[in-house]
Amino acid sequence: MNLQDVCKKFRISENFLNSKTDGLIVAASSLNDIIGELNKTDKRGIDENGKQTLITKLETLIDFLKEVKNSGV
Repeated sequence: MNLQDVCKKFRISENFLNSKTDGLIVAASSLNDIIGELNKTDKRGIDENGKQTLITKLETLIDFLKEVKNSGV
């Protein structure tokens, strides 16, 4: 799989993923978004639905990083 295929799989604009290094920048941005979501939760904590959403996002991010690592440029 090449980087263009990774873009299609994860619905990322090809303008953001021109190299494997760009993949790290995309992942860092995604982690910042997840941190923002965690910080927005009220004092009662995260409900089960929110927890599952965050887990899914993190699992997707793991898959994305593996695909970028294994991609041919």
